[in-house]
Formats: sequence, C-alpha cells, structure tokens
Amino acid sequence: MCKRFYLFLFFMLSLWLSQVQAQKDSSNLQVQLNAAKAKLYVNPVQAQQQLEQVLELAKNRNEVSVQTEAFKQLANLAMSFGKFAIAHDYLTKGILLCESNDMQTQKADLKYADASIFHAQGNFAIALENYLDALRFYEAHSNAVGSLNTYVALADLFSRTNNFSKAIEYNLKALKLFEQKNDRFRQVNLFEQLGAIYGRQKQYKKAGDFYLKALSAYKEMGNQAGQTATLINLGNNAIAIGSNQTAIGFFSNANALAGPLKIVPLEVRSLIGLANAHALLKDYEAANNEYRKAIALAKKAGMKIELDEAYEGLAEVYKSLKNPGASKAFRSLSSEIKDSLFNDSIMRKTADLQLLYETEKKQAQIEIFKQTDLLKELDLKQTKQVKNFFIVLSGLLVLLIFVFVFFISQNRRINAQLKKGMQELEVKNTEVEKQKEQLTQLNQVKDRFFSIISHDLRNNLTTMKLYFDLVSNPEYKAESQSKLGKEVAGSVQNTIDLLENLLVWASGQLKGLTVAPQKINLHKLASENCDMLHSMAVQKNISIQNDTDEDAFIFADLNMVNLIIRNLISNALKFTNEGGSVSILSQEEDAFHQIIVIDNGVGIGKEKIDTLFTAHANVSTQGTGNEKGTGLGLMLCKEFVEKNGGEIWVESEENKGSSFYVRFPKA
Repeated sequence: MCKRFYLFLFFMLSLWLSQVQAQKDSSNLQVQLNAAKAKLYVNPVQAQQQLEQVLELAKNRNEVSVQTEAFKQLANLAMSFGKFAIAHDYLTKGILLCESNDMQTQKADLKYADASIFHAQGNFAIALENYLDALRFYEAHSNAVGSLNTYVALADLFSRTNNFSKAIEYNLKALKLFEQKNDRFRQVNLFEQLGAIYGRQKQYKKAGDFYLKALSAYKEMGNQAGQTATLINLGNNAIAIGSNQTAIGFFSNANALAGPLKIVPLEVRSLIGLANAHALLKDYEAANNEYRKAIALAKKAGMKIELDEAYEGLAEVYKSLKNPGASKAFRSLSSEIKDSLFNDSIMRKTADLQLLYETEKKQAQIEIFKQTDLLKELDLKQTKQVKNFFIVLSGLLVLLIFVFVFFISQNRRINAQLKKGMQELEVKNTEVEKQKEQLTQLNQVKDRFFSIISHDLRNNLTTMKLYFDLVSNPEYKAESQSKLGKEVAGSVQNTIDLLENLLVWASGQLKGLTVAPQKINLHKLASENCDMLHSMAVQKNISIQNDTDEDAFIFADLNMVNLIIRNLISNALKFTNEGGSVSILSQEEDAFHQIIVIDNGVGIGKEKIDTLFTAHANVSTQGTGNEKGTGLGLMLCKEFVEKNGGEIWVESEENKGSSFYVRFPKA
C-alpha cells in the first residue's frame, strides 16, 4: 500500500513538472515569435528565418496557436516580397489548422489575409467570398477591428468592380462603426482607416489630416513599411486635390523607402503614383520610365490591378505624345486585364472542377495499384508463374523498345506539323483580329449613326410637324406669325445642319476621308457662307461682319474648309442672343493664315472646353433660340482641320462670348 502511494506521488510530481516545462516552452516560443514579428520590416530575411524556426518548434510541441500566428506572419512577409502564391500556401495551411482545432477567431483573420491576396491580384470573386466568410464571424462576435478592416476592403473591392452603391454602403458602415467604437481601436489602424474612408467620401482635407497622423505614429514606431504605405496614400490624396508637385514628393519618399525594404506591392504602388503625378505635370519621359518599372514588378508578382493601371497610364502618355499606335497597344493590354478581372469566378469554378477530376483520377489509379500489388503477391507464391512472368516481361520490354523508337520518330514528325500549323494559325489569328477591329469600328459607327437619327433628327422633324399641325388648325389665330415663322425656319435650319454633318461624318467613317487640297480664297469662301446663313442671322437680328483679308489664300480641301467655316459661323449664331454680332477675321502668321470666328454670345464654361472637340464626350447644347445640334459639328471641324495640316482651338468666357481660331497652311 505504501509502495503504491509513493508510485502515485511520483507520477503526479512528474506530471506537474512536465506541465511546468510545457508552460516554459510555450512562453519561450511566444517570446521568439514576438521577436521575429518585431523584425518583419526592419530585417525581413532574419525575421523569416526566425519564424520558420518557431514554426518547426511549434509543430514539434503541438503549439497550435503559435503555428497559426507563424503561418500568418510568414504569409505577410511573402506578400511584401510580391510572392502571393507562397503567401496563399501559408494561409491555407493555417486555415486548415484552425478548422481542425476549432479556432474560429484565428481562422477569420487568416481568411481576411487570404482575401487581401486575391484582392491585390484582381481575383475579386474569390476575394469577396473570403472577405464575407471573415465578416460573418467578426459581426457575430462584435470584433470591431476586424469588421472595420473588412468594411474598408469591401468598399474598395466594390468600387473597383463599379458597384458603387455597395461601396458606399460599406463605407458608411465603417464610418458608423468608428463613431460608435472609436475608443476601442488601435491608434495607427484608426488613422489609416479613417483616411481611407474620408478619401472615398471625397473629403480630402480630413483624409490628409488622418494620414499625416498615421505617418507621425509610424515614424515614432520606426515602422518603415507603415511609413511607405502612408506616404503613398498621402500622394494619392494630393493628386485628388490637384497638388501634383506635392504628390511627387510623397511618392518619391515612399519609393526610396520601399526599394531597400523589397516590399514589392509598395514599390509598385509608389512607382505608379510617381508616374501618374509626372503625367499630370506633362513630364511624359519620367512617367513612361516609372510606368514601365511598375509593369515589370507587377507582372512578376501577378498584381493585375496595378498592371492594368500602369497600362492605362502608358496609353494616356502615348496619346498625349500623339503616338496613337502605342496608345492603342497599351489600351488593348489594359482591356485584356480588365476582361480577366471580371472572369475570375468562372476560372475559379473551372479550377475546382479540374481539381475534382484530378482527385478522382488519382483515386482510381490508387485502386489499380492496389489490385496490381495483390496480383503480384499471388504470383510470387508460385515459382512457375514467376518464371513465366519474367519471360513475358522480357518480351514486353523488347516490344516496348520498338514502340518507344517508333513513337519518337512519330513525335518528331507530329511536332514539325504542329509547328507549321501554329505558324499558319498565328497568321490567321492576325487576320481575324484585324477583321474584328474593323467590325467593331463599323458597329460603333452604326450605333452612333442610328442614335442620332432616332433621337435628334426625329426630334427636329417632330417639332416641324407640330408647327405645321398648329398652322393648319382652323381654330389657330396667327397672333404671333413672325415668331412662329422664326421657330419653323430655325427648326428647318437645324435639320439641314444635322443632316449635312451627319452624312459627312458617316461617309468619312465608312469610306475614309480623301483630302484634295487646292488654292482657296478665304474672303470669298467666308462671304459665301455668310450669305448662306444670312437668313438665320436675320431671324435673330444678329449682324455678321466678314473682315477677312481679300488676298488671303490657303492650300486645303475646299469642301472640308467650307464645312468648317459654315459650322463655326452657324454655332456662333446659335449661341449669340438676339441683337448680338458675329465677326470673321483673318491673320497672317509665317507659313499660315489664321481664321477667327468671334461672337459676343453666351460663352463656354472652362469645364466644357477640354471636351468640346471630342465626339464621345461632347454633348450637344441648346442654342439661345432653342436650336439643337448633334455634337458632331466641332468634332468634324477638328478632324478636317488636322487632315489639312492645321490647328483649331477656342478661347471663351461665360457670358462674354467665344473666339474660335483655325490655322491653315498658306497657298
């Protein structure tokens, strides 16, 4: 009895000592883990080594929580290096570990981190699924920090996918959560998220203030990665308010920090920010270099969103440099990435089906191998069958050699045929792409053509019909016959202008424009157009003065110049009030003659001048006499002027009139 007691006492003592040792080991592992986390953005290489050591020790000691945190921090490091696949692998292992040990809080955090990877790569469908999985837990357990981070991430995701109603909904949720729980969040996280929220609300002053607070906090902590991210946010905020030079300073500082840290996402974002700012300042050479550096890094890391932004930026740079070929090429690359971003859900389903198929296939192979092993065991028990097996095997080997040699020769022949076929296919693909581009252009012409016919032309004809119905009504009393006549004449003139511009534009789009330059007398051509539009001027009591030089001759296409002058004079009459004046002047400048059409009408706002000559952006505006247009006139003027080697621009001030300048080569 006494011996049993001592044995029991010894067992309990051993158990207690093992528990004490386990607690010490666990505490030691936590210390090592914290030390590694402190070096994440100071010495990332050493931090990775320490995290891998901690992970191995935690596995040996079955410390699940430490393993989970180590997986998360290793994933953060991999993400900072742009190695998203490795980061996803770490997080997947951590999620599986959490599921097997019912660690729901840690699982939600890892799901959120995994979603941010897919978000950064443009896989929005998978990112959304993981964000919502994390958010279900955060909201159910009142996890304010997790909910805020997820709300802000979801707002950005829906904004990028053009679902602005959802983006606003999650922004408002984030803002409401801050207002209710602001004392519970970490200070730096609070400043960053508030900056993002106010930025999306376009309250850039508040956003900048919070970003500056976050930057100050990161400097005090010595966290260079946090400083870099905040400097990028400050740069984007500065661009939003038009302070491009200030933005360059922020992005330059961010790039200087991101380079030595080797944090690829931050380096890419800082380069794109620099390029955007330089492009806005028209420093296209610098913007070009920075976009290309960003593209190289983004391609390697698989960052589709940033890659799309860089391609789009280069397209705009080359457009500004008047290199339409390069602009179109980069625009196509951007379009391809956009297409892939919105097909990720299908790709994901396809990948899942493929994975299921391969799993079933491997399972079938395993069953075959099991049956083969069983047969081999039975064959080994019979000596005679073993001998026969080797004889048959030898014959099969000889046959296999012959088959192998035959297939090698066949494979070479097939490869040669495939190579030839691929070359032919590439040629055909090129032809198909050209045809596709032509069909797309023709389809756009058709859509625009029918849109104008179905809307503007029908409106004008309907208006004239109403006028005529009114006049033909027996009960109509012609108390304001003069005013009605003006309105009918104006509607007819609008219809004529519309049809002429529409037919010229459609013909040019479908058949192409042929320029036939000749010597043209500007004064004579201006007089003819003034006479043609005289009735329109008389209806509004507007004086037209032709002050062009009688000896001014230009070398250009007569029909095109005629349309340009007619459109400019017609527009001047439309947007000049009754009793106003329109003047046509000419000036001689070196190798050019300059035509100026001046009116004292309603003028043009600054925000509209930039899009005045653009077909897709310029919306037709009613004149002072309710005249209507198509938005095609000035677009045709610009196209025809440039076809003839000239320039066109406008100077205007609201309520003070407009001056349209056109420059042509001398004859």
